[in-house]
Amino acid sequence: NVTWGDIAGHAIIADAYAYVKNVVVTNGATARMDIEGTFALGYPRRDGGEEIDARIRATEWPLTDYRAAFELHDYPVFGALGGEIHLYGKYEEPYGFGRLTLDRGTAYDEPFASGVTSLRFEGAGVRLDGLEVQKAGTTITGAAYIGWDGDYSFNADGRRLAVDALDLTYFPGLPALTGFADVSAAGSGTFDEPRYDVKISVFDLFVGDEGIGQMTAQATLRGLTVLYSFDIASPRLAASGTGQFGLTDIGEIEMTVRLSDTSLDPYARVFLPTLSPYTSATGGGSVRVWGEVYTPDGLHVDAAVDDLRVQLFDYELRNRGVLRVGLDGQIVRIDEFALSGDRTALELSGHIDLAKDEVTLRANGDANLAVLQGVLPEVRGAGRAELSAQIGGSTAAPTLSGNALISDGRLRSFAFPHALEAINGIVTFDASAVRLDGLRARLADGTVQVGGRLGLRGLALADYDVTLTGLDLRLRYPEGMRSLVDASLALQGPVDAAVLSGSVLVRSAVYTPPFDGTNVFGGSGAAAAAPTVAGAVSSEGRGGLRYDVRLIAPSTLRIENDLARLVASADLELRGTVERPLVFGRADVERGEVTFEGRRYLITRGSLDFTNPERIQPFFDVEAETRVRVPAQTYRVTLRVAGTTERLQPEFTSDPPLPPGDVLSLLLGDTTPAGDAEVAALRSPNQREQDLLQARATRALTGALSAEVGKVVQDTFGVDTFQITPLLVDPYQQAVGLNVNPAARVTIGKRISDRVYLTYARSLSSNTRDEIILLEYDQSDTLGWILSQNEDGTYALDVRKRVTF
Repeated sequence: NVTWGDIAGHAIIADAYAYVKNVVVTNGATARMDIEGTFALGYPRRDGGEEIDARIRATEWPLTDYRAAFELHDYPVFGALGGEIHLYGKYEEPYGFGRLTLDRGTAYDEPFASGVTSLRFEGAGVRLDGLEVQKAGTTITGAAYIGWDGDYSFNADGRRLAVDALDLTYFPGLPALTGFADVSAAGSGTFDEPRYDVKISVFDLFVGDEGIGQMTAQATLRGLTVLYSFDIASPRLAASGTGQFGLTDIGEIEMTVRLSDTSLDPYARVFLPTLSPYTSATGGGSVRVWGEVYTPDGLHVDAAVDDLRVQLFDYELRNRGVLRVGLDGQIVRIDEFALSGDRTALELSGHIDLAKDEVTLRANGDANLAVLQGVLPEVRGAGRAELSAQIGGSTAAPTLSGNALISDGRLRSFAFPHALEAINGIVTFDASAVRLDGLRARLADGTVQVGGRLGLRGLALADYDVTLTGLDLRLRYPEGMRSLVDASLALQGPVDAAVLSGSVLVRSAVYTPPFDGTNVFGGSGAAAAAPTVAGAVSSEGRGGLRYDVRLIAPSTLRIENDLARLVASADLELRGTVERPLVFGRADVERGEVTFEGRRYLITRGSLDFTNPERIQPFFDVEAETRVRVPAQTYRVTLRVAGTTERLQPEFTSDPPLPPGDVLSLLLGDTTPAGDAEVAALRSPNQREQDLLQARATRALTGALSAEVGKVVQDTFGVDTFQITPLLVDPYQQAVGLNVNPAARVTIGKRISDRVYLTYARSLSSNTRDEIILLEYDQSDTLGWILSQNEDGTYALDVRKRVTF
């Protein structure tokens, strides 16, 4: 029953023999056999003569044809056969020898690269000596004997065989098994009553990225029954099992598996990658499987978990009694499933009909909101939820219905300093959504009203349509900011493209962190650090959440620290994503003061514009003024700064007018501008300013020490400002004989009230003890009085009137 193809060659027919020479048999483009020899035309021969004496050489011939010709149907081996054999003697009991190769082979559904063996025909059978099979870079060696009367024997050994290279370890949709295996197999018997013994040892077995450890397994074939056992051992996994399987049309099975104090979460995480890393589970129990594998209603499973401990961050759940889940035919049943913990007592019951694809499950009881930590790794929860829910529909599209009464709930995100507390209300479920209407809570001492819905697709979250209204929220976010806000926000859109929109009204906000201003003047030119968002993760990880929020602060934004006291208004828009937030709009400084190098600067105007579409980068436009008193003269110095933090352009002017170099000298060194024209002629304006900036750089080097000393004095004596400032030493004035010595100035500032500020400054020079005392009183936002004692011992009273056009 084999079609061999086309034949060409020479044959002489004589004495009931065919004497063939140069015979070529081809089948297709590559399969070929070359044959020479003598073939009896019929057997046994009446003269008792030899029936065959021939040489046959094969190239790329399908093994399927030879299996059919020799009736070896019970061995599912495929491939392209090659090699050469010499046969002589009788057709049914030939003798001879040869060598065969099999390329691109498959045996019992397991592919291999190639195989090679030597053949010895011994009349009653054939021996395969030096068998070598190449599989995934590993050589499997063995030998076999096949008798024509149906008996056989064989052995095979393989070392360091890659587990993931075996097709039998691949299961669609599941993580790959990896490791290295040593395999040995042996057997003897008849084709009708086969006997196999197989031993497998796997080292460093992994499921995905989770280690299982060392596994040993044994399988024995006796007739049509496979007996097997296995053991798995590692520091966190202990499992063993025994059973048997019938090689019949119905596939009878009997198996028992036992787990002892085993870590379950690493292997659950293989199938549920979103499982929180703070969730762990250990347990023990048994699984029994029996029945008929190939009969739809014939398989039965009984799983019993007698010890289960689930740790959700700092919250523990345990089994209450034995947990029992089973399978009868095509019905998955949940017989007993109860969990308990602090303020938790949950029960799950019902069944799943696999034949009809119907789900009927019910969950009832009390649950602590701490269980959310198992699926939301960045959230910690507390409180009580009284749950009554039903899961129906199909396995492909399950539906959820019911409700949960939440009492005194609390949710806290690691990325936010405030917790959502006192959560009370009813959450309802239906086939399409989770409805949040009527849910109330407290956040940052304020009230929060939650409404809207979470859309569902099956049991998975599909889209948002949630509103949140907050009143009197006292926030401590971001770090250093204290604010009182009202918010009206909405989260809408699909999970992978949600938008947070709405508005936030800042009723009061104070920014108070200390500031090191040693490098403000003449800055380094380095780029400002990119803004960060606490708890921010990639937009991909958060499903592409985008912002469209308006921030309004009508004269309610204040900055109060050791450097500045400002009042500002802002109208901003928060755009972009969690990973890359962007801010647009404008903030106007209405009034304020800045302390720098021991001097108070009153801000006369200022604004910050946010227009950069690539990152948060404000453009500053600020003007401030201060008064510098030297003997017989008071100067009003105005500082204008424009630009970004990366490129600020300061400009100094004075009244009475002074050159820029003299203004810097006045500010940085308490040096009276020289009136000697000959001295001024000794140097150019550019050279003078360069020297001043070099002196300022020297001062910056000592600024860190001065700042640390200042912090200690401020904390110890309760003053607001304490600075030790090295004074400018002018080498050109020294060169012409002016009496300028290295010196320093100590400045102490104390705010007596919101409207009264006292400044004391004293030179630490070895030959002078000049003192300056300023008492400043702001009668209103536009009218101020300044009483001063100057270095020369004189007194002055200044009146300031601020007019805005």
